[in-house]
Amino acid sequence: MKSYGLGGALAIVLAASAVLAAPASGDDSLGTGRVAVCLVQSGEADSERTVHVSERAADELVRTTRSYRGPCASYGESAPLGDGSLTAYSQTEDGTPTSIGVVFPSSTLDGLPHDPPTAGLWCYDKNDDGTVDPITECAGGYENALHLSDDFRESVDSPFTYVLANWNPHGHVPPGIYDLPHFDIHFYTTPNSQRLAIRPGPCPALVNCDDYRLGKILPESRYIAPDYVDADAIEPAMGNHLVDPTSPEFHGAQFTHTFIYGTWNGEITFYEPMVTHELFSDLVAGARDDACFRVKLPQAWQSAGWYPTEYCLRYRENRDELTASLEGFVYRHAS
Repeated sequence: MKSYGLGGALAIVLAASAVLAAPASGDDSLGTGRVAVCLVQSGEADSERTVHVSERAADELVRTTRSYRGPCASYGESAPLGDGSLTAYSQTEDGTPTSIGVVFPSSTLDGLPHDPPTAGLWCYDKNDDGTVDPITECAGGYENALHLSDDFRESVDSPFTYVLANWNPHGHVPPGIYDLPHFDIHFYTTPNSQRLAIRPGPCPALVNCDDYRLGKILPESRYIAPDYVDADAIEPAMGNHLVDPTSPEFHGAQFTHTFIYGTWNGEITFYEPMVTHELFSDLVAGARDDACFRVKLPQAWQSAGWYPTEYCLRYRENRDELTASLEGFVYRHAS
């Protein structure tokens, strides 16, 4: 926790006073319009309370306390990674999701596993030599499946149930495109048990051949976003991956982040931002600003619920933590 000194303490008092005293219609002295902030006051780091304040008061609270923008988070499962951890979280207001994602301290970027390139969970002796090559016969990187909170899954009409975060120290195929150290952050709409049932085997991307055939069954075209195509990347304990070949990394730009859709046996099963270690490090260093990126959307949805229109990458300097999230939710009807 920061030590704010007299000036910082005064700013906290003024900002907190604005929170408590400003009228519901807005506070002219702090600017018009009100936004949600999760208020975490000095000395109360474990006490979070959603308040609605002006933009200027929100900026002051974030600057001088451990408060963060948006309604207070509901936290799901956590797992250690590197010198830190990963935690699934969600933010909702009046039953509407504003954000679902993973949050992690900047220390998570340090001490990450590097060799072998995977945790060895999904391997297959493809050349039948009696041994498993950790480089060519294992898939998946280092994975953590983190369920969103019970409260989110029970009270919000959303298809998303958990986050599968994969750390890939050497990247993955295709070479020259995605072979940089990066995180694959999958937001699944189907049960974890279904994902785990996709077995390793000798077919492309080390998947069981019967399962490979299921992975090649794509959803109807109206459920697939424009420009997305089957890359024949059906992975064990994951599913198929549809990529957008119009993305910058396929046209000479270095990969920093991108968005992938996942499918399995005719269903859209996950939404996946992929983000390089370098990008997250740049956010911490201040070399890159927080940003949100629009995702291409299909014409129709297989199931009703709240679905995102963008993914966002942020660094909360006052809390020394990073977030990767889906946001801009819109309610979709099944059709």
